[in-house]
Order: sequence, then structure tokens, then C-alpha cells
Amino acid sequence: MRFPRLVRSLAFGLTAMTLTTSLTACARNRDYFDSVNNDHHRWDSREDAAYRRWEAERRMDHIEFERRRAEEQREYWTWRHSHPG
Repeated sequence: MRFPRLVRSLAFGLTAMTLTTSLTACARNRDYFDSVNNDHHRWDSREDAAYRRWEAERRMDHIEFERRRAEEQREYWTWRHSHPG
């Protein structure tokens, strides 16, 4: 009986993909406090796109935001407030 084995394999694969996607999405949707402007920012796909644009404008290699030095994070928030949307 190969059919039940195939169904179990497919179910396991779908479950693994769903868990990976949901865990990644949760990890990215974080809140950051901007001490320069004294406000909070929700990190979502829009914020990530803006951050990558900021990196590209400065010809910086991509580094996850939380790994950037505090000074660079402040520079990003300053830039972000002058580049809404």
C-alpha cells in the first residue's frame, strides 16, 4: 500500500512548509522603538523594503536590522522619517 505512505509524506511536507513560513513571518513582525523620534515602528514587509532601499542608497551590504550598530539604526530611523511610505 503505497498510497497511505504518499499521503503521509505530503501531509508532513505541507505541515513543515506551513510552520516554517509562519515562524519566519512572526520573527519579522517586530516592534522597534525609535529613540531619536520617540516612537515605535512595526517591522513588516513595507518596513523591510524601506530598510533595503536605505541600504542600497548607501551601497551597504544587507545586514539584518537588529545586527546593525546602534548608531546605524538611529541613522536609519532618521532617514525613514524623511522617507515615509
